[in-house]
Amino acid sequence: MNDFKIDDLKPEETITYRHEFAATPQQVFEAFTNPTLFIKWFGPTDWKIIPNTLTLEPVIGGRKQFVMRHKDQAKFQAPMYMRFVTLAEPHTIEYREALPTPSGQPSDTLIGLRLEFEAGTAVTEDGVGEGTIVKLTQGPLPAGVHEQTLASWQGSFGKLAKLLAR
Repeated sequence: MNDFKIDDLKPEETITYRHEFAATPQQVFEAFTNPTLFIKWFGPTDWKIIPNTLTLEPVIGGRKQFVMRHKDQAKFQAPMYMRFVTLAEPHTIEYREALPTPSGQPSDTLIGLRLEFEAGTAVTEDGVGEGTIVKLTQGPLPAGVHEQTLASWQGSFGKLAKLLAR
């Protein structure tokens, strides 16, 4: 599932997003790789992971798959099928996601996702201090879904920031 390089994608097919967290790179990395933490925050606003659907195997080639459900309209569900292709704790995570078919099964259409975690000065709602800058790169994605995808990540990262602030 790792037959392309994110760096080789065309800029118009790629979204890049930076978010700053008041937490260490290790804490942010763990929020992506620890199932107990991941299930608490991941998903766009109004979406949650169905707990018994989560498989999270943080090793190269390991699976990260689950189904999300809309909080108000349970009939709306979104399956996710990913495999880890890079794990460099606590600096980088990279996945390949197999988009679901209309029947909800993984397809041959792959999307890449890279997350880079860098210690530095973070500006958050709580002020300025030591933290982690996360750089997300995702693609190939058609331009028509960039805005919605970015909004989904912003919602997820907002939930993650609250979890890490506890």
